[in-house]
Amino acid sequence: MLGDGAEFFAVRDSTRWDILAFALGIVLLPPAAILVLEALAGLIDRRLTSVVHLVAVAVLAGLLVLQAASEASARASTVLLPAAALAGLAGALLYARFAAVQSLLTVLAVAPAAFLALFLLSSPVRTLVFGTGPEPRVHAASSQTPVVVVVFDEISTVSLLDEDGDIDAERYPSFAELARGSTWFRNAATVDAWTVHAVPAMLTGLYSEHGRLPVFSEHPDNLFTLLGGSHRLEVFESLTQLCPRALCPDVVRRPFPQRMSSLLSDVGVLYPHLVLPRDLRERLPSVSNTWGAFLESSHERTRRRISAFDAFLASLDGGRRPLLAFAHVMLPHPPWEFLPSGRRYEGGDLPGLQSGGWGTDGYLVEQARQRYLLQLGFADRLLGRLLDRLRSVGLYDRALVIVAADHGVSFRPGERRRAFRNANLDEVAFAPLFVKRPGDRPGRVVDEPVQTIDVLPTIADVLEVEVPWKAEGTSLFDGRGEDVFLFVGDRERFTADPQELIARRDESLRRQADALASGLYGFGPNPELIGQSVERPAVQPPGEARAELDQAEELRSVDLRSHVIPARLTGTISGGEGGRRDLAVALGGRIVAVGRTYFSAGEERFSILVPESALRQGRNGVELLWVQPDGVLVPLQGGGAAAANGG
Repeated sequence: MLGDGAEFFAVRDSTRWDILAFALGIVLLPPAAILVLEALAGLIDRRLTSVVHLVAVAVLAGLLVLQAASEASARASTVLLPAAALAGLAGALLYARFAAVQSLLTVLAVAPAAFLALFLLSSPVRTLVFGTGPEPRVHAASSQTPVVVVVFDEISTVSLLDEDGDIDAERYPSFAELARGSTWFRNAATVDAWTVHAVPAMLTGLYSEHGRLPVFSEHPDNLFTLLGGSHRLEVFESLTQLCPRALCPDVVRRPFPQRMSSLLSDVGVLYPHLVLPRDLRERLPSVSNTWGAFLESSHERTRRRISAFDAFLASLDGGRRPLLAFAHVMLPHPPWEFLPSGRRYEGGDLPGLQSGGWGTDGYLVEQARQRYLLQLGFADRLLGRLLDRLRSVGLYDRALVIVAADHGVSFRPGERRRAFRNANLDEVAFAPLFVKRPGDRPGRVVDEPVQTIDVLPTIADVLEVEVPWKAEGTSLFDGRGEDVFLFVGDRERFTADPQELIARRDESLRRQADALASGLYGFGPNPELIGQSVERPAVQPPGEARAELDQAEELRSVDLRSHVIPARLTGTISGGEGGRRDLAVALGGRIVAVGRTYFSAGEERFSILVPESALRQGRNGVELLWVQPDGVLVPLQGGGAAAANGG
């Protein structure tokens, strides 16, 4: 898995020595540990050595069977774990009784060395271990125009638009402001659905190739080498390493012990995902929304992202040497836990997302869209800070400013969240692209179809710099739209008709407008209940359905001055009728949000977001209401819910 996914090492800036140490450790340390145990057992009793050896054979054989069975079967752990244990025991007995089995394993002793050779010599990892990156071919540009490029992560153009196809200025005032003062390419599309390929395509003007890693040695001709001889570079890459260290010496690499500790920690999460049955994998930390730091809390992950953005803003100044500033901002990419105000709720899990694809529960997918749109509002807030900073240091009017996104994101039940598929292409492919040339005022909208591969040629065009390599993109200002979109998929390149995709996107926009008709907190059933008073809800018979609210303690003493507030209510429901239930949440005697229960790991759970404006300083009385088919509201009491209601 790691050999084919060498990006795992590339994006974490692993050195060749890190990878070699990891590979040799995987091959040598487990058998060495077993041999040490056997030697220690022999000091106690010689016969104990054989027992330890047979136990090791049983465990290793059981793991092999478990991995194969988990990949081939969807059966639960209650079936697969005992089956693997019995298979391991049978393997150990065969080994103990038959010399032919012992001879077979002796022959197979060369397998780890063979796997090591395949990993280092015949997989994409080879480039990272044995590749000798070229010396940067730095080009001397005569332009003195500052350049600022900001790439947000995972913004679909649809999500920014109102029902008329314009930027929704109420929800995203900063994007609307940028559109008013720049050239907005409304029908811009990415060329690749994966960041590690989409960003290099943007910075090189070359179509992505999925065999290439997102590192300088694989992309020696890029924006940083083009302007590195004339501009001062301030580069903040997240998942790529395209700026050579000769030009970006300030990029600090963590010490070897920290890098290896992080690497082994993440591998320790990846391995159970490979061998454990599906029901147990669901309880593990997710490995589908990030390239590493799987055990890191979502709060710590977003804290690092915000710190990197703050450092990027601080680097922007009007110094004597022209500036090339680049930042890949890992927002609004998951984890989704920010509100537009900048406050955060405990995001935690993401119900409905299964290994990069959405489940079939439409409500959970729509709530994921709700959380995404709220975090997109926070990304808009960061954009506002960027624009303010550019103005305060005198860069806004005289700089070339490009704001884009690497790709979009889709919310279709049963479809992939991001990978190109025919059903989701209109949401994943279209990504925002704004270009503000020096002195541009006012802005304009360009509806000709373009692609992000045109970003680098556009920078060269505006700066009147010749690109010394054959770029495949063209300047966005050459007046030519794309007759055909070319996309790089997981397996092959394919084309699409831009006008057909635009029409499909318009249909997606209509669906989004319908979903937002009752506001961001009206996602879910019975949105007409929002705003209604619940002074006298019906009372259910004692002992019926009971709710346990996870945030009961936090709701007793809400601090609105804090950066973290209980705006997401989660918990479990037990008792009463089976099946999913429609719910409503009341704060201060008035319904503020609606939702529905779902089932996970055998429990009936709920997850509902409430507007931060509905929360009050101090104690908040919360009522969780079960909406009956006839419209009657039944309070769900018990546990945390009762405690919260008690006020």
